[in-house]
Amino acid sequence: MIAGSSLSARLLAFGAGLIAVALAAAWLMLGYLFERHLERQFQAELERHGLSLIAALRLTPDGRPQLGAQPFDPRFSRPAGGLYWRVSAPGGSVASRSLWDGALPPAAPPSSPGWGVLVGDGPFEREVVAVVREVRLGAGERRVRVEVAGDRAPIRRARAAFGFETGVFLGVLWLVLAMAAWVQVRLGLAPLEQVRKEVAALRERPDARLSTGEGSREIGPLTAAVNALLDARAADMERARRRARDLAHALKTPLTALRLQIEALESDQRTELAETLLVVTGAVESELARTREVGRPSAVPASSIVDRLWAVLARTPEGARLQLRNETPPSLRPPMTQEDALEVFGAILENATRFARAQVVVTGEQDEAGLRLFIEDDGPGIPVDSRRLALQRGLRLDERGGRHGLGLAIAADRVQASGGRLALASSALGGLRVELLWP
Repeated sequence: MIAGSSLSARLLAFGAGLIAVALAAAWLMLGYLFERHLERQFQAELERHGLSLIAALRLTPDGRPQLGAQPFDPRFSRPAGGLYWRVSAPGGSVASRSLWDGALPPAAPPSSPGWGVLVGDGPFEREVVAVVREVRLGAGERRVRVEVAGDRAPIRRARAAFGFETGVFLGVLWLVLAMAAWVQVRLGLAPLEQVRKEVAALRERPDARLSTGEGSREIGPLTAAVNALLDARAADMERARRRARDLAHALKTPLTALRLQIEALESDQRTELAETLLVVTGAVESELARTREVGRPSAVPASSIVDRLWAVLARTPEGARLQLRNETPPSLRPPMTQEDALEVFGAILENATRFARAQVVVTGEQDEAGLRLFIEDDGPGIPVDSRRLALQRGLRLDERGGRHGLGLAIAADRVQASGGRLALASSALGGLRVELLWP
């Protein structure tokens, strides 16, 4: 079987193959039984002709056989007619006209009373069936051998015709049974298709579980085992989140105190310490963002999220000088909670307002490839070889301000956790283009 082929194709091929083998065996067996039946019928016919010969047979005083009447069948009277008889006695023998100058196959005396049967070369045909019997016509008389033979060709022709017609019938039957096997496979694997759909739904709803009430008894243990595994995984993830969250919160206060102590130092002494503390603080805040639980997809459109965030950013000194063009269709809804959407779009828009010169444009579309959102600005952009660094936690491409360089990195984490992907590209406005894609 080809690796990677579907289970339905494998079951169907296996079933169709077994049906074909079974029907082929049935075709051979039916042909054999039909031939045996014809041979028994033909043998019985020959024996009837032999009994009629015995009934009309008598011996002359010199021991020669004589027949009062011959069997009534035109083939006995026609040379090479296909039916032959011969009676042999100690004083001589007589034969049917059909035998002419031919000879029947030699036959040994029957080993038991009754008719013996043999198949051999015919007088004019390739093969004949012959029945042989030795009888005594009276007490003290010698034995007389009676032989009747017939051409076996009609049996072969009947067997060939029967085999052809049976083969056509069994071929049609194979098609019908193969279609029945296909229906059986489709209906039998229907519960697996439902399981596949439910497993696919787990990507959008991590808290979803496989249904166990409507499946078959064979599928039930599988779904129960998968649900148990999902529950154990969810419990492990929740414990990991709690431990990471507790650790991050425990470190946040000492780090804040340490930052205040560093800021109290002289400027030439605190530079290296501030940079080191910046990386540690960024790692802690990033871990806090990652440990947030993933919720169910929100029904809040992306356009309303952008409007709410821009209403806040427009009041900042950096946002007041910019113009926002929110061209996102109201029907676009990213598969995130409202809190996650605010965090993702907030980080991206805040980054755009820091570097844009005059405007920020937000657009989106949805097609067979999925849902896509684009946030563009007309700032200086990010060089291609530096875009990968922009998505790493704690790394800043600019050294202005006290930010930790976590905005785009946290946004990328949240988008990936919701099943999407964040990418950086060049904008037609001349600046940076942030692309969000949910397949």
